Amino acid sequence: MVSVLVFVVFAGFIVTKSQIPDYFTWAHWISPITWSLKALAVNQYRSDPMDVCVYEGVDYCATYGLKMGEYYLGLFGMDTEKEWVAYGIIYTATMYVVFMLLSYLALEFIRYEVPENVDVSEKTVEDESYTRLETPTNKNAANGTDGYVVDIDNREKNFTPVTVAFQDLWYSVPDPHNPKESLDLLKGINGFAVPGSITALMGSSGAGKTTLMDVIAGRKTGGKITGKILLNGYEATDLAIRRCTGYCEQMGVHSEAATIREALTFSSFLRQDASVPDAKKYDSVNECIELLGLEDIADQII
Repeated sequence: MVSVLVFVVFAGFIVTKSQIPDYFTWAHWISPITWSLKALAVNQYRSDPMDVCVYEGVDYCATYGLKMGEYYLGLFGMDTEKEWVAYGIIYTATMYVVFMLLSYLALEFIRYEVPENVDVSEKTVEDESYTRLETPTNKNAANGTDGYVVDIDNREKNFTPVTVAFQDLWYSVPDPHNPKESLDLLKGINGFAVPGSITALMGSSGAGKTTLMDVIAGRKTGGKITGKILLNGYEATDLAIRRCTGYCEQMGVHSEAATIREALTFSSFLRQDASVPDAKKYDSVNECIELLGLEDIADQII
């Protein structure tokens, strides 16, 4: 915006060329508007209807020694040669190409450092829970009603929302064809995901979407990972990642014949150590069901 203002001021119309200080003459000549204005003015005033000596009863050749068009161009310090029309077109086209090239280079190579910490302002929400939840009936369910209505108590949030950010994330694996070399699967990736929103990670097949998710979730055991993964501005540990994130694979892993309770029980028994009593594993299943408000549909087919 400032550059456009400078170009307009020094174009030679608002401030004529003769009034521009010598130390600002360069601004007059580099302005694309200067050359466009000259081309338009010469094209208009050196056209046949105006490139005459006598115009509306005034003989400009006899009075000023110039044709009418040349006289009025001279009032604004404009050049009068018709070649300026071509000069203006060539310069404007050249500057267009130059600015497009500079814009391309800037967008391609200039990168700004993201802040170390991510500051998330809390949103004010009057009601953060649904009072009624209706779920459709599965055709395999034993209950024959059209749907289930679950009454859920209004609850205050008892957890801190977490912002996930990653900065200059690289992931390299050994080249199978040349063990001394490595392949960069992720190259300086930056991004973030704020709580209370859905962030879509889009790209073509093989672009590295799943690889990026695996790296952030700490699921990569091989290769070399560099960069920073931040949780609310603090560098994340493996334990912190496991505690505050959930990871869903691309494919469905639930058995179509299992109930919700059975799926959670299956996961609970696999994830917890054999030394943990079965009663505590069942308690953790019940706790998850209560936290999710699934008590009334926990025994329905997935």
